[in-house]
Amino acid sequence: MGIVVGGLLAMGATAVQRELLRRAGTRLIDWEAVRRIARRRLGPEGAGLSAADRSAADEFYRAELLRIEPIVAEAIGAELPRALETPAVVDRFEWIDLNLATFEQLFGRVERIINDATTGADTPGRALTRILNRSFGNQQLGLLMAFLARKVLGQYDVSLLAAAPAARGRLNFVEPNIRASAAAFGVPLGEFRTFVALHEATHAFEFEAYPWLRDHFAASVGDAIEQMATDTGGLGQRLRAALRGRDGHWLERMMTPAQLTTFQRTQALMSLLEGYSNHVMNDAGERILPGFAKLHERFERRNEARGALERAIMRLTGLDLKMEQYAAGERFVTAVLAVRDRAFLNQVWNGPVNLPDLAEIRYPQSWIDRMEGREAREQVS
Repeated sequence: MGIVVGGLLAMGATAVQRELLRRAGTRLIDWEAVRRIARRRLGPEGAGLSAADRSAADEFYRAELLRIEPIVAEAIGAELPRALETPAVVDRFEWIDLNLATFEQLFGRVERIINDATTGADTPGRALTRILNRSFGNQQLGLLMAFLARKVLGQYDVSLLAAAPAARGRLNFVEPNIRASAAAFGVPLGEFRTFVALHEATHAFEFEAYPWLRDHFAASVGDAIEQMATDTGGLGQRLRAALRGRDGHWLERMMTPAQLTTFQRTQALMSLLEGYSNHVMNDAGERILPGFAKLHERFERRNEARGALERAIMRLTGLDLKMEQYAAGERFVTAVLAVRDRAFLNQVWNGPVNLPDLAEIRYPQSWIDRMEGREAREQVS
């Protein structure tokens, strides 16, 4: 009986191991689970957009973009090779679906890197670890996507992962959030729609008028992701040091020197994009929307009204860095234009070598000196 029972237990254990390995798979994230978690968190409000509301919003954004384009082109000093793509009016569920599709492909690169680096036979212990990590990651991402789905107003999707080099970006307008924000600010819906459309249109100009920027941005994001996935040695020690430290952001403190360099290069580019966009908005805003300055000031002050929980979430996820990008980038643009003209500033769009790094974003005169030195050398040659 002992031999029989032992044999049955061994057979059962083998079956359990096989099932564990099968369920573990190789995926870091279960994207369908993330979608379910985010949708469950949002509840019925996630799909709150009727066919009539969608049609009316779509018609409004089409007309406004046609009106905005020539004014923004004049403010930027560049023309679009083609008109902006047809805007997409989406609800919160649809915004989640659009962004999860991008995240899934980006994380796919990380999965391949990690799986290729894994050596030795798979074991039940490894399988259980993957299951637990995936469950934790699913919850984290699901809650984050639900949080963002309530906050994002508009988004210029630059189609980083599109295979075709001529792929266009797309303007997404999260209409339920735009409606809710207009009501919260106490401004007419049409005015607030125009305000959001103007901001996103300036991003569209940056990427569409200077096609090299998309590939450069995609490469920067890809480099950052691959470095995070491949250089994980001493992560626990770096995390403990990051939590104890006080200088800089905690995410930056836990990076290796190589990771930090790549991250800061991307941060500098994002600061330029956001700051330049804000500057163009301020320049073109009053011509497009009377009372723009007052609305913009109220919109900027929204950060002061964030609750403690929201500020904690933004700090934990690094979203607070996004807010810093607007301010730092706009200070850079303003400082350059205070001493040189727009043609000089627009050298940033001539290619990657002319982009300011993070130190130059913080100290614009150093970028000005570098560009002036290049001009002098070109005149000599």
